[in-house]
Amino acid sequence: MANKRKRPAAMREEERQAQRAAARAERRTRRAAEQAAQNVPQKTEAPKAPQKAGVPHKKKKINKFRVAVVCTAAVLVALVALGVASAAGVRTPISSIAADGEPEFFSTVKPQASAAPAENTASAAPTPSSAFDGALFIGDSMTTCLKNYVTDGAGSTTALSDAEFMTRSDYSWDEAQDELNGGEGGLWLDDDTALTVTEAIDRFSATKLYIQLGKEDLTYNDVSDVTSTAQAVISALQTKYPNLEITVQAVTPMLEWIDYQGLSSGTIAQYNEAMQTYCTGKKNLKFLNIAAFCTEGYLPAEYCADPEGLCIHLNDEGCAIWADYLLGNKTPEPSPTPTPTPDPNGDSTDNTDTTDTVGDTYTDDSGDYTDNTGDYTDDTGDYTDDTGDYTEE
Repeated sequence: MANKRKRPAAMREEERQAQRAAARAERRTRRAAEQAAQNVPQKTEAPKAPQKAGVPHKKKKINKFRVAVVCTAAVLVALVALGVASAAGVRTPISSIAADGEPEFFSTVKPQASAAPAENTASAAPTPSSAFDGALFIGDSMTTCLKNYVTDGAGSTTALSDAEFMTRSDYSWDEAQDELNGGEGGLWLDDDTALTVTEAIDRFSATKLYIQLGKEDLTYNDVSDVTSTAQAVISALQTKYPNLEITVQAVTPMLEWIDYQGLSSGTIAQYNEAMQTYCTGKKNLKFLNIAAFCTEGYLPAEYCADPEGLCIHLNDEGCAIWADYLLGNKTPEPSPTPTPTPDPNGDSTDNTDTTDTVGDTYTDDSGDYTDNTGDYTDDTGDYTDDTGDYTEE
């Protein structure tokens, strides 16, 4: 069989182009018919002139050098724009395609977390600790007056209510010293548990100790003996508790002219002066002169809770002054040593020739007297002691 003659390549290309032109024309016709059926005005498209048969399509040659120049220029422009935006604190957004195909813009810089609204921290902030957190007050019946004022009186609204109190009406330096030497406790809790001074410090984890003693010791004892015992107790406590802040509080004086078996405003003033001298300049040891408001050296009658008794305890008005010293609302000044004025009748106790309020001492202007030990001497020199013995000149 004779071989078919092959058509030139140019003829095949012409046929393909003709077929493509015919397909395009057919699609335009079909689309026009559909649009006419829907009464949609159609866009008239000018038919492209058919390429001359036999002339192959000539591809435009790409100028690679020009492309490289354009691309380089575009990169440089983008870098400059980015630098300017960065200097201004602005980040150029880039686009991404959302799920629905619509463009979505977002920043390339993670936004700073917005500041949360400020909470009201007034109630959440911890309450500053009181100056009397960890404070322990130890004393006799005089400190009991302050305790009652703080527990049941106006002092309950002050920082003193944060302190602990351990008192007993007749507690003394001498008893505290006995406890340090192994004796039984003399301070009582509300549940009738007896504690020593060191047990009380440990029980309440005290960091500050306010101690006021001496009233009981000055009865029957010399001032020098009392101060010596007090200093021994304080020294022992400082050795056992080197970080404990100890404040020795003065003993307030008595009403004018009162002398109870050696306890008087005069002996109290001597004791306070000796203890203040001892406490001055020592680490973690202070002296608080709460007797400073007694400017005449005697307890003013308006601050005395027991004018018919021992004449030394403070009422609420007196305790309010005491509290002011502790709270720093008042600064105590040195209190004077009382100097009794001469009695115009010549009496050594009072000017009424009667027995004083505690019945201790009696002197009349004839020279007869009874001292606080019960001894008696009249103006003839006769003498009777408290054992009943009698001697006459």
